Amino acid sequence: MVRQLRVGYVLFIAGFLLTGCVDHTELNELGITTATGIDGHKGDWINTYQIIIPSAMTTGSGGSSTGASQSAVHTFTAHGKTLREAVTKSSLEYPRKLYFAQNNVIVIGKKAAEQGIEEVIDIYLRNLDSRETVKVFIANGEARDFLKKLVPPEKLPGQALERISGKNRQFGSIYPTVTMHELISKISSDSGTAGVPEISLEGSEPEKLDSVDVFKETSAKGKLKLSGLSIFQKDKRVGFLNEKESIGVSWLNNQIKNTTISYVDGNATAAFLIRKAKVKITPIKDLNHYSLKVDVKATGDLLSASSQREMKNMQSIDQLQEQAAETIKLQIKEGWRALQQKNIDLIGIGNKIHRKYPKDWKKIKETWPRELANMDIQINVKMKLARPGLFEKSSNELLK
Repeated sequence: MVRQLRVGYVLFIAGFLLTGCVDHTELNELGITTATGIDGHKGDWINTYQIIIPSAMTTGSGGSSTGASQSAVHTFTAHGKTLREAVTKSSLEYPRKLYFAQNNVIVIGKKAAEQGIEEVIDIYLRNLDSRETVKVFIANGEARDFLKKLVPPEKLPGQALERISGKNRQFGSIYPTVTMHELISKISSDSGTAGVPEISLEGSEPEKLDSVDVFKETSAKGKLKLSGLSIFQKDKRVGFLNEKESIGVSWLNNQIKNTTISYVDGNATAAFLIRKAKVKITPIKDLNHYSLKVDVKATGDLLSASSQREMKNMQSIDQLQEQAAETIKLQIKEGWRALQQKNIDLIGIGNKIHRKYPKDWKKIKETWPRELANMDIQINVKMKLARPGLFEKSSNELLK
């Protein structure tokens, strides 16, 4: 009898639990956020949310099945003295509870980044509903303007921006993909610096990206693109690197993968696909001065060559490899020169010195930017062409 009572009690509790909990939220009561924008400054924040419209996701491109006009996202802004207050105030104008589990992108306006993002970092460290794996971008303007833009052919602009960043990292290596966790780790390190991809609006009519009609055009006159690298010193944006400078920093950070480099010398041109690259950076101590040794081992393919030189002998292959190596050196020097001019250690040399010479680091820590500006660099590149191509002659020679 006692055993039967125990079994009945267990079944009763299990049945009660399976019926659900009191504090549950139905899916149709959630505002699924795919991207967040942050503008303003301490004491006056403006949050922008890009919310998915599920009914538009199952219809035609950019909208309804009639090819008309419902966007797959809706954006709105909320103000607050703190970032959390802005989230709370969203309930005054939006009928659904904001749900951030699918939020993959955070865009921070340039002015907000220059004022400081300490509060942004704090909210991601303290709140369970804020994901540290979210991708971070800096808007060359106001973040709220960027979150209103559609990015054909993708229906979800936030997801499109994340994919653009991923493809660049996979096939271009010009700009890094930076998560909130990585940003926090870098600005809290010895060097205290980080590089975050910057996005810009380009073209003659970027305002047309606000309308779903852009999906009806074969080529939009405006576009959203990765345009540079914002430099952070601690929690503030302090500078900017252009495309050439950024790819040099990518080499120094050992982040190059499947990128194409071009060599031009007079009438001779060549293009190489770097498939693998390994970069080792070693700080060298000479009395009280430091220099930097950079060793690069790269493997790639020859994509094109316009010179009339035949490519069937080892001497020609060696010359092509030297061309590629020289191009890599020039790219690295471009990035290094920019870092020295700005006194910014984006490649973690200070961290390496701290680990290798901990006593010395205590002495030079306060004057580290000046020490960085005076460092010499020695670059050694070993380039190997795994596949020089199917043709033994250049296209110029074949067309004669």
